Amino acid sequence: MAGTDDEHQPDGLAGGVEPRIPGIAAAVVTVGHAASGRAGARPHQSPWAAMESYTSLIRRHTPLRALRLPMTTGDPAAVAARIGALAPRVAVAFVTGLNAEDSSRIKGEVAARGGPLVLTELDTATAALAATTISTLRRRGIAPRSGRVVVTRPEAAPLLGATLVRCGIGQVTNWRTGDAQAFPLRRLMEGHDALIDLAGAAADTDAPGRTVRPPADPHELGRLVLPGLIGALCGHDASGVSAEVLAAAARALALTTPPGQVLPGPDDGLVPRAIAREVGRVLAPPADRSRHP
Repeated sequence: MAGTDDEHQPDGLAGGVEPRIPGIAAAVVTVGHAASGRAGARPHQSPWAAMESYTSLIRRHTPLRALRLPMTTGDPAAVAARIGALAPRVAVAFVTGLNAEDSSRIKGEVAARGGPLVLTELDTATAALAATTISTLRRRGIAPRSGRVVVTRPEAAPLLGATLVRCGIGQVTNWRTGDAQAFPLRRLMEGHDALIDLAGAAADTDAPGRTVRPPADPHELGRLVLPGLIGALCGHDASGVSAEVLAAAARALALTTPPGQVLPGPDDGLVPRAIAREVGRVLAPPADRSRHP
């Protein structure tokens, strides 16, 4: 059902991170797309290469011990059982290679088993897409609170709408392919400022210069968000990943994005710290939040 996990740790600490926290570990759980037709292919790199990259990011930028867990089945029940068995030595499992439906099911089943907190690649992509949307609006001189955003196929990222709202976006409208006859995208966009096209249904002329599309490889977004987010979740003993948490990560990404870009560069060392700080403020007890506005 699964490959073996890997607890090897490097001798040195790169990037000036704190010493490893004994007993607190994160697992990168990767489902190979060949084993699950629903998981989606990665045209740019194998799922195992992405697993290595994510593991390296955790080790470089957080004090957590990082384990690898390659899975050769796409069955959500089997994946959930394997993750549940990681408790208590693993505090959080980062799961890649599954779609929204299977990711949600795994979160629920692992929680019911008393397993570790589950963070998914879809969560990190959701935060990055929200940040990209904020940057897209700002480049057009539109404040987020005045922004009107359309999301196609919202079920592909169930937390995205709520994340956008918590980022301060003024209006979020959902659109599905079944709406095309009554509400063509091009006509709908005449009254909206940005389009997040999760369905891949938008023509280049529907919203030129203001369309946000997810990359073919979600690792392009996940690597920006994962180190800061997973460190904050473990550091504050979080019980779940909410839209409020993802919005905090999105705001941090938007704040660290250089002028003229929609996201920070992949090697920007300020990003993990900024995300950890903003997410930490959300997860901190109310009394602590008042001391750190």
